[in-house]
Amino acid sequence: MSRRHRWIAVLAFLTVATALTAALVAPAADASTPLSGKLRIARRELRRANERLQAAEAALAAALAGTTGPAGTPSGSASPQPETASAPAPASVDWLKAEVAKARKAVRVWEMRVQRIAGQVRQRQQIAGWERRAEWMPIIEIAARRYHVKADGMYRMMMRESGGRRRAGADSAFKGLFQYWTVAWSASWNPWRHDSIYDGSSQIFATAYAIHEGWGPQFWTTTFASQY
Repeated sequence: MSRRHRWIAVLAFLTVATALTAALVAPAADASTPLSGKLRIARRELRRANERLQAAEAALAAALAGTTGPAGTPSGSASPQPETASAPAPASVDWLKAEVAKARKAVRVWEMRVQRIAGQVRQRQQIAGWERRAEWMPIIEIAARRYHVKADGMYRMMMRESGGRRRAGADSAFKGLFQYWTVAWSASWNPWRHDSIYDGSSQIFATAYAIHEGWGPQFWTTTFASQY
């Protein structure tokens, strides 16, 4: 194996009183927040969105009930009372319907977000299990799909480089499943550079990314040409 590598939301609120107001605002989320924390936040916001929807629907139902009398005639039509300047105008039924629609949209947004993050959490858990058992092919397949590269080619490269041993090359400058040079691993091109060079899944995703970017022939001068 040659060593001449060249490495280079949205928080929603709805207030119901004489009038009903709704808005959706994404809660501030730090990029470093773990996925499990993001999932907790999304589930909390989904609960709140559902509560706001229930309040909006209740306000609309109350407004509709107040617009007609027992016989279906407009409420108060028998003895209409003049409006005073100080009395607030009742919320429009059409306006309340629009607010209900906004609240329903907020619920759908948070449902989709919860589903997306929950799927990411499940995938992380799966990957962690495969990594513990050194089952690399399922992880390679996920990375290959993400970056539109060949999973079988990556697997052959890995086996030629390290034999599938994550700590291969521990006593040399080239380490891990794909035998990264330590300086290259920590370079700015690598989105996983802050992970351990012996992290198998990080090496797999970094390799799929590098191949996608067209750096395969430069990074793996022998095995890319012969195995990929």
